[in-house]
Amino acid sequence: MRKSQVFVGVLLMVAAVLAVGCAKPPQMEIDAAKAALTAAEQAEAPKYAAEAWDKGQQGMNAVNAELEAQNAKFALFRSYTKAKQLIADATTAANAAKDAGIAGKEKAKNDAMAAIDAAKAALTAADGLFAAIGKCPRARGAKEVKKDLGTVKGNMDAMKAQVADIDAKFAKEDFFGAKAAADTLKGQVDPVAKDLEGIKTKFKCK
Repeated sequence: MRKSQVFVGVLLMVAAVLAVGCAKPPQMEIDAAKAALTAAEQAEAPKYAAEAWDKGQQGMNAVNAELEAQNAKFALFRSYTKAKQLIADATTAANAAKDAGIAGKEKAKNDAMAAIDAAKAALTAADGLFAAIGKCPRARGAKEVKKDLGTVKGNMDAMKAQVADIDAKFAKEDFFGAKAAADTLKGQVDPVAKDLEGIKTKFKCK
């Protein structure tokens, strides 16, 4: 083999090593993964899809760790093959977190509305029982009932006042807070309604 051929072969090998060794981070893919994670955060995934959000963050953390590991190497020995796969995985996880955040928020909204409707229905039913007892001659004639009804009215007025706050929470998209408050309200109304139902039955009110 001629020396010139050997020389050319060596040059080609060096060029190949340099091409591989001087690999650059896949910046476009990295930026896309970061953008996907930002979109997931904007979709409120941390609040409404915490588990999916954690996976998205973990995916990006893995990407950053791999990039740091490669950057710590001499330029000739850097490879971003693994990083590219981690970036793809992180992007997929971030997109899943975004979808889960949107779905989670919608579910929280529907759950809150259902709880609010249930609390308002319970108040309406209790109001109906109270009105029926108030129109019932037998019940009105009982001293203990008249006294109790005064207390009940005060309690019900206080409970009705909570509705505005619950509606305000819902309007501000505090769906978890609205649901919790509505559930609490219904829990307060139900025993009152049960007592009123008992009075109505006892005195045979229509």
